[in-house]
Amino acid sequence: MAATLAILGGGAIGQLLAMDLCQQQHSPILLTRPDSATGIIRHQMQRLDGSVQHHSLRHAPSNQPQHCDAVLVTTKAYQAEAALAPVLAWLPASTPIVLLHNGMGPQQRLAQRFPTHNWWAGMLTDGALKRGPHSVSHTGQGVRYLGPLAGQGRMPEAVTDIGFISEATILPRLWQKLAVNALINPLTACYGCANGELIRPGYRAELQRLSDELAAVAKAEGITMTAEQILTWGLSVAEATCGNRSSMLQDIGANRSTEIDAISGFVVERAQAHGLNADAHQHNLTRVRQLSNRAQA
Repeated sequence: MAATLAILGGGAIGQLLAMDLCQQQHSPILLTRPDSATGIIRHQMQRLDGSVQHHSLRHAPSNQPQHCDAVLVTTKAYQAEAALAPVLAWLPASTPIVLLHNGMGPQQRLAQRFPTHNWWAGMLTDGALKRGPHSVSHTGQGVRYLGPLAGQGRMPEAVTDIGFISEATILPRLWQKLAVNALINPLTACYGCANGELIRPGYRAELQRLSDELAAVAKAEGITMTAEQILTWGLSVAEATCGNRSSMLQDIGANRSTEIDAISGFVVERAQAHGLNADAHQHNLTRVRQLSNRAQA
């Protein structure tokens, strides 16, 4: 049965998911800034096989009530809480809200601040590139998972139609994505290099320190992942996306804020809570903040 899903965040991933929903005969709504105009806009997406698709998507301001079966949040981590504020003012508490940003922290804060809402979290590793305001390219096939954070209810089947696999316990998946992000994103941002450069031997010692620290923090949080697993995941993703520029590197290049606080910052915060050493992650946190501040100065 066709479903209506609202997507909060019209970047590359948001547009990708909206176009996927259209292809499966569902009806996405792109939620835009409060008090913006409502309208139908034609979007374009280039698929992995080079084919080009067009779909007309409904745009609606986020502070205007909408009927929807779920809300997919595809903003940056640091935007999620503020972007959701006008939506939570009208969204029924039973409607699933799926947080899909990189890193961790906002998921836990939102679930704690608004305990009556139906919170879910997910991860996806697809590559997507925004070509224009209403144009996106799917640049890499990834995996998609989601699961409940808090609340009751079932997720609409529409999300499984676009490749999401439901898991009863989503936190291990979030930590796995966090681990990969914490190895690749800060280093590529600091060194100004493509992902594939990190495979070179000169980066191995730094990657090993990051993996060692993260494994200890994860263990203290009740998540089982070894330093060897973390390093293998990071190197595998770096190799598979060797020509890609990480989102953090792109953000610094475009003078935008980064998600460093939800990635390295989250690792450091949890390490401090458990009295553990996370000097390598703290170093990356400091360096990326400096780079970001300098770029935006």
